[in-house]
Amino acid sequence: MTNIFSTVLYGFLLVILVWSCDSPASNLKNKPNFIIILADDLGYGGLGCYGDSSLNTPNIDALAQEGIRFTDFHSNAPVCSPTRAALLTGNYQQKAGLEGVIYVRGETRAVGLDTAQLTMAKLLKMNGYHTGLMGKWHLGYRKAFNPVHHGFDEFYGYLSGNIDFHSHYDNAGIYDWWHNLDSIQEDGYVTDLITDHSMEFISENKDNPFFLFVSHEAPHVPFQGRDTPAYRFPGKEFSYYGPVQDTVAVYNEMVEVMDEGVGKIMQALRDNELEENTLVFFISDNGAEVFGNNGALNGSKGKLLEGGQRVPGIAYWKGRIDPSESTETIMTMDLLPTILNLSKGTYAEELNFDGMDLSQHLLEKATLEERPLFWRYRNQKAVREMEWKLLMDEKDTLLFNLEDDLTETRNLADDQPEVLQDLLNKLEKWELDVGPRSKMKTI
Repeated sequence: MTNIFSTVLYGFLLVILVWSCDSPASNLKNKPNFIIILADDLGYGGLGCYGDSSLNTPNIDALAQEGIRFTDFHSNAPVCSPTRAALLTGNYQQKAGLEGVIYVRGETRAVGLDTAQLTMAKLLKMNGYHTGLMGKWHLGYRKAFNPVHHGFDEFYGYLSGNIDFHSHYDNAGIYDWWHNLDSIQEDGYVTDLITDHSMEFISENKDNPFFLFVSHEAPHVPFQGRDTPAYRFPGKEFSYYGPVQDTVAVYNEMVEVMDEGVGKIMQALRDNELEENTLVFFISDNGAEVFGNNGALNGSKGKLLEGGQRVPGIAYWKGRIDPSESTETIMTMDLLPTILNLSKGTYAEELNFDGMDLSQHLLEKATLEERPLFWRYRNQKAVREMEWKLLMDEKDTLLFNLEDDLTETRNLADDQPEVLQDLLNKLEKWELDVGPRSKMKTI
């Protein structure tokens, strides 16, 4: 919760950062815009540009063809809430106390991202940006954790992990559709509503720098297309997945409607002559469930095998980013320091992040500095450095060479004792840095 100290500190930083900007309003129009489009539970192989020939995703494919398509992009966690915390803070989610999912029922409903955290939206807002979030939040159900308290000027969407795409009730039977701090009634298919509000935000802020977080529900369950009836209502029992029989067809429709929305958002940029001044990221919050498409990878959502956290990642900036494919190892938390550097703002020197600034890689294809990367979720831990990946759970200690064995089927722990010990040492040091699993009630 926000305390007096953090509130005063935030206000002090705001004054200092505003004073330290190179020039006031005259330079605001020269600042680039930023859009992050986040899919929910979209697996590594779940787009045409990542090998799924059963899907029609021309708009996202065009971003990949004309921008950078990452082949080694990873979510910070194999589930949604912690990845979103890392995205917005630029740090390992453990430092924000959000290592697990904020669940719709029970004690976790009282948990949320501490408003003392300096988020991407807060930092950009300090530098003259108008900030908007359209779609899924899942970083706190209570009003005290609402996106407007984390730096977002405009919020249309829902607070929980998933809702009925038509009735907008969550899987606890609670209505969950908001405009800022107000619960509102708004008819429409969630994916289309997110797109419509995103387009409105772009048009309304065409003359000012903006940061837009387009946080989709698709293709997370429930399985619902545009014409699927609503089935979640108060006081009624329902299944998590929904009553649809042909789940493959509906799942594909959910992805394709999201792709259609991406096309509309890009057209809104063109219509407002903003495409050449807007960096767009398209990513997923974690790997697909078992019914999704994780390509040839082993594992799925909730697992620290590659299928649980290696996801699609695309960066597009017309005229600034050359079309290419990147094999650099990227994390969700890298987006914040990248965007801050490109925002042409002046920020306090003491701002340090676990994430890495990717701007020179995006614009000049510079090679990234080598670094170990870490994951921890439930009873699983993992560390990755170059081609080596250590994966541990309660039963096994596994070592994989991802360059030779991307499907993680050959355990080399006994064959490479020195590599194993080195990664164990780094994992131990990282855990000392981020601390033990938080006592906050997440799952």
